[in-house]
Amino acid sequence: MNKLSALLLAALFMIQSAPIAIAKAQARPFAPAVIGDILVLRPLGFAGAVFGTAVFVVSLPVTLSFHKTRLAQKLLVKKPFHFTFERLPGKM
Repeated sequence: MNKLSALLLAALFMIQSAPIAIAKAQARPFAPAVIGDILVLRPLGFAGAVFGTAVFVVSLPVTLSFHKTRLAQKLLVKKPFHFTFERLPGKM
């Protein structure tokens, strides 16, 4: 019984470590994707973040009256800034 439980335990550890190994192997971004991300997507994301912030400020009286300020802030300000500044290159 000890050999069987040791074998099952070893198999369990191998099964659990496989997704981690696959994720680490895929974590290296493709060079053209990084270049496109830096030259195209980041500037567009920054422009969207600035535009979203302006729309948020203009729509603030309306969102305050309907108690939707947090939703508007998340959609118009936080998501574009996260897309531009916090995500990893090549991850969308």
